[in-house]
Amino acid sequence: MVQRLAGAVGAVLLAGVIGSVGVQNLASAQTTAYVTDELEITLRSGQGNDYRIVRLLRSGSELEVLERSETWTRVRAFGDEGWVRNVYLQSEPGAADQLAAATEEAAALRQENRELSEALDDAKTRLEELRATRAELDEVNTRMRQRLQEAGEGLELADENQALRKEVVDLERQVQDLGRENERITDRGRRDWFIAGAGVIVAGMLLGIGLTRIRWRRRGGSWGDL
Repeated sequence: MVQRLAGAVGAVLLAGVIGSVGVQNLASAQTTAYVTDELEITLRSGQGNDYRIVRLLRSGSELEVLERSETWTRVRAFGDEGWVRNVYLQSEPGAADQLAAATEEAAALRQENRELSEALDDAKTRLEELRATRAELDEVNTRMRQRLQEAGEGLELADENQALRKEVVDLERQVQDLGRENERITDRGRRDWFIAGAGVIVAGMLLGIGLTRIRWRRRGGSWGDL
C-alpha cells in the first residue's frame, strides 16, 4: 500500500514536467492525449484561433488523437472532432486528475485496510472461540473416558455380582436338597421309632397275654386240687 501511494505522489510531482514537454512526449503511434491543467481550452474546427470553436474542453479530458501537425493536433472528444493546440496536450492525465485518482486509491486502500483489520479482529475472535470450544471438547472427552473406565469397572463388578448370585442360588439349592434329605431322614427315623415302639407294644401285649394264661393255669390247677 505504501509503494502504491508513493507511486501516485510521484506521478503528481512529475505532472508539471510532463506538461512542459507537451507534444514532444507523444509518440507517432499514440492515439490518446489529455488536456493539460488548464481550466478550459477550445476545440476549433481548424488549425488556428480564427476557426470556429466546436466546444470547450475541461482540464483532464481524454481525447482521441486523429492527426498531428507541428503546432496543432486533430482530436475527437465526446463525439466531436476538431483541432487543439499542442501546448495544451500531454501524454498523461493532469496532476489534478492524478491527485484525485491517488486520493481515491488511498481512500480505497484505507477502506481495504479497515476491512482487513476488522477481518483480522473477527479471525482472532473466532480463533479464541475455537480454542474455548477445543478446551470444552477436551474436557468432555476426558469425562467420557472416565465414564467409559467406570463403566468397564462396573461391568466387571456386574459380572462378579452375577457370579456371586449364581453361587448363592447354588448354595440355596444345596440347602434345599439338604433340607429335603433331612426331612427324609427325620421321617425315616420317626418311622423306625414308630415301628420300634409298635414292636415294644406288641411284645408287651404278647407278654401280658402269656403271663395271664400262666396265671389262669395256676389257678385252674389249684382249683382242681381242691
